[in-house]
Amino acid sequence: MRHGRFDAVRGAKGKWSWQSPPPDSWECAYRGDTQWKVRCHTGPYKHVGIFPEQQGHWHFLEKNLSPGDKYLNLFAYTGAASLAAAAKGADVYHVEASSSVVNRAARNAKISGIDTIRWVRDDAVKFAERELRRGRKYDGISMDPPAFGRSEGGKIWRPEDKLAGLVRTAAELLNPEGFLVLNTYSPAVTLDDMVKLCEKSGLKCTDAGMLGVHTADGRRLNLSNYTVGRR
Repeated sequence: MRHGRFDAVRGAKGKWSWQSPPPDSWECAYRGDTQWKVRCHTGPYKHVGIFPEQQGHWHFLEKNLSPGDKYLNLFAYTGAASLAAAAKGADVYHVEASSSVVNRAARNAKISGIDTIRWVRDDAVKFAERELRRGRKYDGISMDPPAFGRSEGGKIWRPEDKLAGLVRTAAELLNPEGFLVLNTYSPAVTLDDMVKLCEKSGLKCTDAGMLGVHTADGRRLNLSNYTVGRR
């Protein structure tokens, strides 16, 4: 049974209507190989602070990161992947441009009992480029660029315009055997585009597909494309 409905009003913004109103906020617990929590609430966008279709990514991080590995989460948003990596013992850098979203992710870490994540409020593209100039290397990188956004200067940001350069930068930031998990909800970037970008950047694409969720009666809703590339 549907509990609520989101109707877009302007762009990505909209409003919720409910069969019965939910609490102002509630906690959602993840219990895989790692355990952590996020605090959820509704708002002007069509999500509650957690994206359950990305559970496959969290499971991948649990299986492919080891304690002490360096992990970079670009466009990290509310931080589920950062929590999964930190709970596994990785050295996590969480990069997100919005102060309010960084604060929300930090609250998720606090209720999860995690205090080892480095919170970086910065433009993800610029931060990655600076890390490359500094000679930094990572064992794993995740990035989930938004379908639409604005840079600090107010310029419109679309992944189809920036993704090729960003994937090249990420590939150069990886240690030997390091991995890049690339995910996007943008309809302008196809799965074939993503595979080709990884290969042109010198990465071997080891996995690719679509993330989605299932209804109670078994139907599947595909939501985003992803690829995994390795050095």
